[in-house]
Amino acid sequence: MKPKMLFTLIRLVIAIAMVLYLMQMGVIDWTSLSGLIIAWPYTLLAVILFFVATILQALRLQILINAHQMSLSYMAAVKLTLIGLFFSTYLPGATGGDLIKIYYASKENPGSKAEVITILFLDRFMGLFSLLTLPVFLAPFFIDLIRSQEILQALLILSLSISSSIVLITFIAAKFELADSKLIYWLNNKVRYGHFLSRALHTIHYYKRSLGPLLKALAISYFLQLLMVGVSFSIAEATNIFGADLKMLFLIPMGYMANSFPLTPGGLGIGEAAMESLFLLGGLTGGAETLLGWRLIMILVGLLGLVYYLKGSKKFFSTP
Repeated sequence: MKPKMLFTLIRLVIAIAMVLYLMQMGVIDWTSLSGLIIAWPYTLLAVILFFVATILQALRLQILINAHQMSLSYMAAVKLTLIGLFFSTYLPGATGGDLIKIYYASKENPGSKAEVITILFLDRFMGLFSLLTLPVFLAPFFIDLIRSQEILQALLILSLSISSSIVLITFIAAKFELADSKLIYWLNNKVRYGHFLSRALHTIHYYKRSLGPLLKALAISYFLQLLMVGVSFSIAEATNIFGADLKMLFLIPMGYMANSFPLTPGGLGIGEAAMESLFLLGGLTGGAETLLGWRLIMILVGLLGLVYYLKGSKKFFSTP
């Protein structure tokens, strides 16, 4: 067995073991998910919010691509994003959607492969950054909750420290001139695949001249993260015996962040345990079921990607 396949299998086993453990401990109550059918208006709202967040993700990608003197139509961006969502949802691993985007980028733009792949990773990074910092912006509305739990205080400090470091590094890097620099010379002449890396750096550095689109993409990231919080909030209203609670608006993005760690495929098991623990910190229950419901909504919306994948041309990107 190849190392990559073995690693994926190990991650899958860990995920299944985590879910079975949560079931054995009584953390997961599968019957509560019947609320998704009984309280179907909230489920429908969750589906709509998830879909709107997905098409906003497509808009963010289009803005980043077109700002770099490339061409990606909005409908092409929507199709590519939905196809990526399908592969992320149905393949055993969180990177399936990223890999399919990279595949099409490499296939259609062999001369601009480094640039397009870099922008795809930048798009992914902006999503993670907005998710990381969202609790910091929401914190002032939940001061009493944060003061009552030292763990939440520590998580906020960690989030603020990481995000501040990212901003500082980005600011310093933006001041650095790449043209004729020793770094670029070293990458191009001394490092294997260094030419690819230097082109990636130039691609990121290009946004110094395109701050408007970059800030617009970041604003979209925060809005779609709020929509995703709304998805889980609606699911909690449908599945939780006590309904949704406003404290969930602060706790849900932290659970999403834990779910994004690649220890298991798609964060399965890890995300449920983290969301349950966070809900308990707020004196709430049903965190695991809320995230499981979110996964079911993702599976449903992800099927649209299969439709686009099986239908029509797979050409998305174009360059001048």
